[in-house]
Amino acid sequence: MEKTEGVSDRAYELFRESEYEIKVSKFLTPKERLIVRNTLVSSVGKNADRCFFFGGCRGTERCAAVFLPEWLYESADFEGCPRDEAEREAFFTSCLSSDQALREDIPITPISITGSGFKTLGHRDFMGSILSLGIERNMVGDILVTSEHEALVFVMDGIADYILSELVKIGRDGVKCKRAEVSPEYEAERAYEELTIHVSSMRLDGIVNQLTGEGRASAAEFILGGLVDLNYFTASNVSAEVKPGDIVSVRGFGKFIIDSPDGTTRSGRLRVKCKKYI
Repeated sequence: MEKTEGVSDRAYELFRESEYEIKVSKFLTPKERLIVRNTLVSSVGKNADRCFFFGGCRGTERCAAVFLPEWLYESADFEGCPRDEAEREAFFTSCLSSDQALREDIPITPISITGSGFKTLGHRDFMGSILSLGIERNMVGDILVTSEHEALVFVMDGIADYILSELVKIGRDGVKCKRAEVSPEYEAERAYEELTIHVSSMRLDGIVNQLTGEGRASAAEFILGGLVDLNYFTASNVSAEVKPGDIVSVRGFGKFIIDSPDGTTRSGRLRVKCKKYI
């Protein structure tokens, strides 16, 4: 279970410190990002708009919170930024692409890791080897596996040189690491398995039942046992409504994006397409 204690306090502290200069957090999980955003909105209101999230390029899940000072936010016309989070990300990465000085103030380094080509390497292999160097998880952002033996990883500047010099093997496979040139507007690609489930309604227990294949009673047990997250927060209501675009995670079974119902079966059940993270 991810620890989120102190995330809101640290976010507020960085916001206060950003009066005169840009302040940047370590990498945050999607859940932590929501906590930070909600904390700022409730404590500083519209000034929360001075916080952007950036993980090295577009579409990253783990992002640093970037706190802009008020003078920069106003002088660079950030006030014209959209409110929708996806649109805010596109707006901010566009600004970073056109303003090299601003980009250099965000301490994130992309590193390319390449294996020998004789062994298939997956996300767990890359992640496990990086963390085995004694590096904390919040110093490492997304790991984008680009082929069977290559990955692009975003890390905080402070550990970049250490990884470049110390990461020479993943398992028994020799690897080479180098700094990569990645545009902020590069789109992180995700691999999904497409699947379709049939449910009587969009209740959470019915969705979990179909995603796991374990039966409705077991689905309810998973939810009541704290094993199910809805949009990154632990779900406790078996009858909660799942909406299009929601993310459902079931421990031991994976993480899924739920799409809109796509018609009905002959028996009247909803046909719902889903994407499973792989």
